[in-house]
Amino acid sequence: MLGEILKEKREALGLELKGVAHNLRIQYEYLKALENNDLQKLPPDVYTRAYIREYARFLNIDPGIVLDEYAKQRMSAHAVIHAEASPVQKKFSFRRLGLLIPLVIIVAVIFVIYFPRISPLTRTDQVPKAGIPPSVQEEAPALPLHASPESGPNMLTVNAIETTWLRIEIEGGVSEEVLMNPGETRKWTSAKGFNVKVGNAGGVRLALNDRDMGVPGAKGQVVNLTLP
Repeated sequence: MLGEILKEKREALGLELKGVAHNLRIQYEYLKALENNDLQKLPPDVYTRAYIREYARFLNIDPGIVLDEYAKQRMSAHAVIHAEASPVQKKFSFRRLGLLIPLVIIVAVIFVIYFPRISPLTRTDQVPKAGIPPSVQEEAPALPLHASPESGPNMLTVNAIETTWLRIEIEGGVSEEVLMNPGETRKWTSAKGFNVKVGNAGGVRLALNDRDMGVPGAKGQVVNLTLP
């Protein structure tokens, strides 16, 4: 299993877990949960996968192997939860269903009668503050952040406020995944632009061609961005 692979390799290298956590700048509790196969104590999946990848590379293990093990364990955990929930679901009686049907009919009648009378709401486009793009909901289509036209290649600067996972795509299908820690700064250059996925939108500050774009969203929010 995932935990055994990581722990055996670490012990074979004579490394202490707290020392590894300090070197990788990953919380000790998360690495301990990985080695104990305790998935409930791990952060959201996007961060856990990034931590596993960093830990595997530190131990000279193929990240693909441990990520596959992690995926299998997640599937097994979900199957157990579903199996435990099944007896509870069976307790839902036809009597309760019979009580719900009239309520559904009443709601449907009210909807049919009154909905045509409701005037449609006019949607207004969200106008971002100067230099700060509107946030994008998780897994929404990539939206552009508009910047003033610049001649020459585009330069993207990312300053990490909190621990944040990012994937940067530039022209030619080239992509890079990074896990940035607070205080880190990374820069990328592209002739055409960038497609950026941020795992913690409130944890980074972006600048395009030295123009401050601010934070792209809320803390913990996953956003997709197209720049410029």
